[in-house]
Amino acid sequence: MADNKKKLILAHDLGTSGDKACLFDTEGNFLAEAYTEYPTYYPQEGFIEHDPTTWWEAVKNSSKEVVKNADANPADVKAISFSAHGMGVIPVDREGNLLVDRVMIWNDSRSTKEAEYIVNTVGERRHYEMTGNSFDLALYPAAKILWLKRNMPEVYDKTWKFLSTKEYLIHKMTGFIRYTDYGEAGMSGLYNLNTHEWDEELLRVSEVDRDKLLEPADSTQVMGELTKDAAEQMGLCEGTKVVLGSWDNYACATGAGVRGGSMPVCLGTAGWLGVNHSAPIMTPDNMTNVVYVGNDTYFTSIHSHSAGASYDWVIRNLCGSLEKYEKPLAKAEELASKVKPGSDKLFFLPSMFSGNTFYSSSALNGSFVGFKMLQDTGHVIRAAMEGVGFDLMMGANLFREVGAMPEQCNLIGGGAHSGLWGQIIADMFQSRMMRPKNLQYIGALGAAIIAGVGTGLFENFEMALEITKSDNISVPDPETGEIYQKLLPVYKEFYEALLPVYRDLQKIEL
Repeated sequence: MADNKKKLILAHDLGTSGDKACLFDTEGNFLAEAYTEYPTYYPQEGFIEHDPTTWWEAVKNSSKEVVKNADANPADVKAISFSAHGMGVIPVDREGNLLVDRVMIWNDSRSTKEAEYIVNTVGERRHYEMTGNSFDLALYPAAKILWLKRNMPEVYDKTWKFLSTKEYLIHKMTGFIRYTDYGEAGMSGLYNLNTHEWDEELLRVSEVDRDKLLEPADSTQVMGELTKDAAEQMGLCEGTKVVLGSWDNYACATGAGVRGGSMPVCLGTAGWLGVNHSAPIMTPDNMTNVVYVGNDTYFTSIHSHSAGASYDWVIRNLCGSLEKYEKPLAKAEELASKVKPGSDKLFFLPSMFSGNTFYSSSALNGSFVGFKMLQDTGHVIRAAMEGVGFDLMMGANLFREVGAMPEQCNLIGGGAHSGLWGQIIADMFQSRMMRPKNLQYIGALGAAIIAGVGTGLFENFEMALEITKSDNISVPDPETGEIYQKLLPVYKEFYEALLPVYRDLQKIEL
């Protein structure tokens, strides 16, 4: 390993707002980062777009900057890979040229009618059992491509391949277009979870030509090497290996050790917990999200679609008194810590974005239930934390029922920095919550490990567990756990009671 000290790996973590480039050595040590923003466009309701050329500009800029920040020799960068937002639709011609100026990204939901058509034709439950896809189908490329075909047929006809974020960048770096990773294929609404192939029926219903799709492959697939032109633009060296990489959730899970057997629990903009398993974890009553990730392995995850986003909204809009403090989030945690578990029976449903895995509907809205005069700002804050926790606790209980819940999880995402929130999750799950080292770079670390394994610089994925091992752990309290188990059925009743009301409300035009 000593010989690898000067061998570095560059990971690009491409989010909705920008690209974070991180450099790691082959022992997993973080060396430096650089961040470049790019704009998001909202031309009309449901339309959410990026200009892919801004991704390439960001990647070029952040690549140069991170090497400079690390005071590294570009020749020492031996591999590049990606953690990137997926579920986008990027039509290109045979030369890789863009056929539109701006493209639909993951949260673009303009294809609602197309999604309804696909679901009504195939059947919602049957579609789920075929694909493992449990999000709103309008978010998946199947519906987006059908929208494109119906509304921009000339673009569809000219399209040679539909790419996603990292595949577009890989082409810019290597000139190569052929593969996408299994996870990206699995999150398309077109890939059969059981046969591990593009599904002929789903292709027919979605009116997608098979030859316009990429070939699924392992995320460790070496895609090629940096061309001379790309290397010059990125400030790197020609011949640097470029590895396929993963969509962002699974890159985070990889950085948190899921491929070594751990369970990541994410308190990010969205919240989720997930586990690798030899078979899909699916139940008759619930629609977990299941993605085949290669090597006879399935990643099953359960989601709260607006976890940190809802919490941030509560702090920003309902807790104005915090603005006078130098560190408002620290003060928020201080106030919430003075409130007993259960927030004196104040409940918060963090359903700003279509609810969660167990109660999923675009009609749902965020809700506080149970205000009393004795409650104050601390109650509001703690209830917001607990609401996200209850959403995820339903998932922990399901995983425990099928024997997939470990005694210790890795807590990641921005919310993991909160000691109180981590303790609440530990108490609800009745599992220890470890905050990994390099918490803020966990997605990039996952991409770096993928690159390292793909190029032979890392021996295996299990090393992520050692790289991120930490003694920053929240230990569950059994008595508090019993309180949350008593409150969870009531929390679920509020969802069940309010969902029909919100559906009625959605139909009213003002």
